[in-house]
Amino acid sequence: MPTTPRSRSQARTTRSWILSGMDFGDTRRKPNFAGKIAVAAALTVMCILVLKQSPGFGGTSVFSRHETGVTHVLVTGGAGYIGSHATLRLLTDNYRVTIVDNLSRGNMGAVRALQRLFPEPGRLQFIYTDLGDPKAVNKMFSENAFDAVMHFAAVAYVGESTQEPLR
Repeated sequence: MPTTPRSRSQARTTRSWILSGMDFGDTRRKPNFAGKIAVAAALTVMCILVLKQSPGFGGTSVFSRHETGVTHVLVTGGAGYIGSHATLRLLTDNYRVTIVDNLSRGNMGAVRALQRLFPEPGRLQFIYTDLGDPKAVNKMFSENAFDAVMHFAAVAYVGESTQEPLR
């Protein structure tokens, strides 16, 4: 049904003439704080349960404990040419490997290739950190249980090593 046209000077009525005679209750919703709190609490509990199931949440990682028959090797500079090949051989021989590299000379592509070749959980982890940071090194050793270390991280260019020998 078409509405009757009105001029701009006429005030708008509060009800359309189509709905005249029909009484509706207050359409504004009243806040339901108890329901909102219950939903928020349920969602929070569900999120905590999901997080607790995820690896590395509050629990111990397979990399942080010694297991009989499994040797955990730390490979520093494992994203570089020699380190990545040593890691490949270790993983092929069923070692558990942690690669530590700051990627200043290494290549993340080498780490990704190793992760694609050995996708099983608990076989390979990559830690991006600088071995020149004592706090990071202490944290790494406190959170992991290494059985051996293969150290390939270095500033290997002659010019750099002679200009900054302590680096």
